Amino acid sequence: MTEFELQILGTGAGASQVYDGLPSSSFMLLQNETPVCLIDLGLGVGHEVIKSFGGFPKDIIVTHNHSDHAGDLPVVLRVEQAKGRKCRVICQQQIAERLQQHRLAEHLERIAAKDLAEWLTPPQQVRTALNEYFSIEFFQGRHSELSFAFILYYQERALLAYTGDSTLESELYRTLSQADTFIIDARPDSNTWHASFSEVGPWLKPGCYIIGHGLNNEQIEHYPHLPLLKQGQKLSLSLGQL
Repeated sequence: MTEFELQILGTGAGASQVYDGLPSSSFMLLQNETPVCLIDLGLGVGHEVIKSFGGFPKDIIVTHNHSDHAGDLPVVLRVEQAKGRKCRVICQQQIAERLQQHRLAEHLERIAAKDLAEWLTPPQQVRTALNEYFSIEFFQGRHSELSFAFILYYQERALLAYTGDSTLESELYRTLSQADTFIIDARPDSNTWHASFSEVGPWLKPGCYIIGHGLNNEQIEHYPHLPLLKQGQKLSLSLGQL
């Protein structure tokens, strides 16, 4: 039996860590209780990883360059590299360029981005192997910063999909909804770059959840009718023998 869980490390938005102490939106994928992949590494997430797991997995998926999705990346990559251990950053090609040129700029006078980490940077809509079991495919969302959703596959099974930060895009949602577990980023009220709870309502089905952009666990209690994820929560992604 192979069992998968997703541990919610944070549900924060752009200002959440600085002003409210809420870690940025992030998840850890566990395989048989072992961390195998971190999804986004925004402000405050690094501390949650250390507190919950004692260290970082090798693989880190990054959806885009906003600080609530990549803010802790420079520190983590540099510290891990100094320990003699390179993390592998997995992101779409254009996101890699932005991270390497801008997010990691504080290190580039001393060390090149390629020496700080390993980089796996497939183009969009090209399913790419991570190892003999996992593969990933990126899909562009619509957001104020270039951002990519993804589907993570285990063998031939679409195990997990995440919109990243994107407003509602019907074609994107249809593609991602094929996964057993589908996580949608949304907030109570829509704006140009984020979907609202009411907009994503028609897409909700068993296995579909909402990361409530910027809501803490107490605020989430105000929406008992929605499958909102809470910091510290674990989701079982396992449906039996694989």
